[in-house]
Amino acid sequence: MAKTDKIEIKERVMTLSMEMMMRFGLRGLNMIDLAKECGLAKATLYKIIGTKEDLIRQIAFEIFDRNIINILQPYRTKDDPIEVTKEFLDNYFDYAISAQKILIQQIYKEYPLIEKDVENKYQHEMDIVIKKYNEWQEKGLIRQDVNVNYCIEALQALNDFYIMGTFSENEVIDRLRQSFICMLRGMGVEI
Repeated sequence: MAKTDKIEIKERVMTLSMEMMMRFGLRGLNMIDLAKECGLAKATLYKIIGTKEDLIRQIAFEIFDRNIINILQPYRTKDDPIEVTKEFLDNYFDYAISAQKILIQQIYKEYPLIEKDVENKYQHEMDIVIKKYNEWQEKGLIRQDVNVNYCIEALQALNDFYIMGTFSENEVIDRLRQSFICMLRGMGVEI
């Protein structure tokens, strides 16, 4: 099998496994069904993905990359706190909620070591966000009498609380949007 064929097959496996997980959750990701969907024998599937835990780790990183890294991209490329924060909020509530529910409520409960791996990536990304707000604070673009780190920690805690709760997706989005807007306005980001 050519190297490009292996890459295409692996991409197909990842795409189908992500679709299955988003549709049916972690428990609905069945290796026999996945192998059938991919047109592979079960043994061939395991040669491609390794263990189911290896596949779940790859899915967790893919969910993280597609959502969090893309959503936080404006913090790397733009320097207007209002523009960046609005763009973040628009994208965050459109894309990240259902993915976070799968990560936190399903994957992390079954595979706690994966949570640690993703958390390390997440903390790196959050360090960039905190640094950006601190820069804006030093420039006088946001309030200087607040502790940016505490504000971001509070938003993260609210996020975790609502994601872990039994609220509907629309309720989570509404509650988080209101919480984020309140906290960000308190920081001096007029959105």
